[in-house]
Amino acid sequence: MRHRILNYAGWALILAGMVVLAYVGIQYVSRPSAVSPHWNASQQKKGQAVQKTLNKNENAVPVPTKSRDIAAGTEPATRIVIPKIGVDAPIVETPPVNGVWNVANWAVGHLTTTANPGAHGNVALSAHDDIMGEIFKRIDQLGPGDTVKLYTKSGVYTYVVVRQLVVDPSDVSVLDPTTKPTVTLISCTPYWVDTQRLVVQAQLQSAAAA
Repeated sequence: MRHRILNYAGWALILAGMVVLAYVGIQYVSRPSAVSPHWNASQQKKGQAVQKTLNKNENAVPVPTKSRDIAAGTEPATRIVIPKIGVDAPIVETPPVNGVWNVANWAVGHLTTTANPGAHGNVALSAHDDIMGEIFKRIDQLGPGDTVKLYTKSGVYTYVVVRQLVVDPSDVSVLDPTTKPTVTLISCTPYWVDTQRLVVQAQLQSAAAA
């Protein structure tokens, strides 16, 4: 009897494993852009056009005010909203540990060595795509002109997507400082494989009081 119970338990574990593998396979197949998340030539051209327009209007971006003047770039982001893909999540500060930037769980992490919203620099944000909230699961669906809103204690900064690319995990050039106010979203790809890093960059369009 004991042998039979152990036999049933073994088959149950095998069946459970097959179900998990099937689920992962379905999720992977149903997410076609995870295989080839690069923008096509038309999207890249549109992104460049959006970027040129933003660069021309850069000096027109207002500085948020709320009972007193708030200098852009002095406050950390506390919340991110991406309407296109239904993201509305908290942002937490994530300092590098021994040269490694750990990804926040159930939140979006801001690399503390990068800029704050509104600053002439690069705001680097990272989140998981397949575990611990899957907050950045769908950032591959962002296209030229889609918006990313970053909230601080006193301001709301709206960025417009201009670029998408895939890099090796060792390529940290996407974290480099930028001359234009930029936000860089980073996650893993492909889905449940996670051998590469998917990067979406957006430039500042406007700012307002929170």
